[in-house]
Amino acid sequence: MLLLIAGGWFFIRALTSPYKGFEEPKKDVEVRHGLRTSTILRHLQAAGVIRDPYVPLIYMKLVRRNDSLKAGVYEFDKPLSAAQVLEKLIRGDVILRSVTVREGLDRFAVAHLFVAERFGTQQLWDKLTADTELIRDIAPEAKSLEGYLFPDTYKFNPGTPPAVIVKAMVENFRKHFSGEMAYITTGLDVHKTVTLASIVETEAKLPAERPLVAAVYLNRLQRHMLLGADPTVIYALKLAGRWDGNIHKADLQIESPYNTYRFPGLPPGPIANPGIASLRAAAAPASTGYLYFVARHDGSHAFSSTLAEHNKNVEIYQRQWYRDRQQATGTGQQGGTP
Repeated sequence: MLLLIAGGWFFIRALTSPYKGFEEPKKDVEVRHGLRTSTILRHLQAAGVIRDPYVPLIYMKLVRRNDSLKAGVYEFDKPLSAAQVLEKLIRGDVILRSVTVREGLDRFAVAHLFVAERFGTQQLWDKLTADTELIRDIAPEAKSLEGYLFPDTYKFNPGTPPAVIVKAMVENFRKHFSGEMAYITTGLDVHKTVTLASIVETEAKLPAERPLVAAVYLNRLQRHMLLGADPTVIYALKLAGRWDGNIHKADLQIESPYNTYRFPGLPPGPIANPGIASLRAAAAPASTGYLYFVARHDGSHAFSSTLAEHNKNVEIYQRQWYRDRQQATGTGQQGGTP
């Protein structure tokens, strides 16, 4: 009887005594999918989170046999008893990895962000974002998910499959854009609106200018003028594996339907993933007769309605600016419409 009591006392003490066997202020421990309970407990012991794996394993088999330890990354920053550690893993009290996707990134850059956080490989992301099944009902002519990976801050459990993340991003797009569809005043369909929004996103730096930039391109479309948007050429170069960080004069002749210096109308699809402000601007552009704009090098643009006025602005804000700064680098991109 005494041995039984002593054994019970030892078991309870081993299960409920706080322990911290690591020297760091906090310790992150990843529990991977598919591991046996005994393997997880040995991993926790090696990390200094629990003193030994044997008592917790017995506890799980006898008392919590209907529960399981959930996969994920767990943070430990103070002494915890083995029972508290097990409860934490049973609840799945994990650290979620946060990835912020800013407006204007293309699908390849989005993939790079998630791959850097160990959510799959670039090859897998490229394959998933090339599949249009998730948007076929609203954009049957889409060539990829470009434009539909909604910019936002996402939090996922480590080990989340990229397919789950891609689906969540597209669903986020649907949630945000569904309310904007009723306000489309341009006559463009969803895919063309998103395509226009992606160009606006990559051109406009100031929020107030987004509706103006959208109006310029819509006005050019209506007049059957070439759009002449540098970002579409950049995207064509990326698809061709030729983008080196600068647009060169010869690049404007690239044979690609995304080259709006050569091919009329909108490109066949978005060139980046626009945020809600650019989507709104594309759905309801400003009412203006502007046909041209040129960058002022302070983030703003000079807009004009005639070619003569535009040429004057180009002379002031581009040619003279570059002449005054002959030592500056990166003179390839003009940041405006021709």
